[in-house]
Amino acid sequence: MTLTGHSVKISIVKIFISVLIIIFGLQSWGKADDIRDFEIEGMSLGDSLLDHFSEKEIKRSERYDNTNTNWKSDKMFQLRTGKKGPYTEIMFALKKNDKKYKIYAIDGLVKMEYNISECYPKLEKTSKSLEEFFPNAEIRKDHSPHRGDPTGNSMVKSVYFLFPSGDFASVECYDWSKKIGYWDNFRIGLVTEEFNTWNNSNY
Repeated sequence: MTLTGHSVKISIVKIFISVLIIIFGLQSWGKADDIRDFEIEGMSLGDSLLDHFSEKEIKRSERYDNTNTNWKSDKMFQLRTGKKGPYTEIMFALKKNDKKYKIYAIDGLVKMEYNISECYPKLEKTSKSLEEFFPNAEIRKDHSPHRGDPTGNSMVKSVYFLFPSGDFASVECYDWSKKIGYWDNFRIGLVTEEFNTWNNSNY
């Protein structure tokens, strides 16, 4: 799936599900050359999750690790929080036993209530906007089965914005099969190279 300084951060501050209007940066309409200049609900890669949630909230969030996923290693894991801002939920990647709860990946998910086909125009519109904000990023596109579904019936359509650091941003539509039981969703993600490498080598 899956990018410090004194630059002004660019934030996704609204997603209206019906028309998916994305408003970037109330302070700046500038372009970003570092993925850490980009925020999802005020949060960016490398931030401490404690700056945004209490430790109690973090510990009671739904956790995905090597005990309930296909991951073989317990070095890293993911948490799903409840609704925040316009997102149905936000998912974070963290490291085991990290008391600072440093963020290694963020995904903002919006549940697709009706038909997944409604997601694809949103993906195209959002990715076009991100092309303007990440003018130097390499763009890759993919539409393939999700590896978590052995039937091959769950599909993910993705647009990736790759940075020289190995970190990347993504815009995706998840079309889960009924057998899997997850809800279809539109998502925007920020992923560090470290989490992406760990994820791919331990799945």
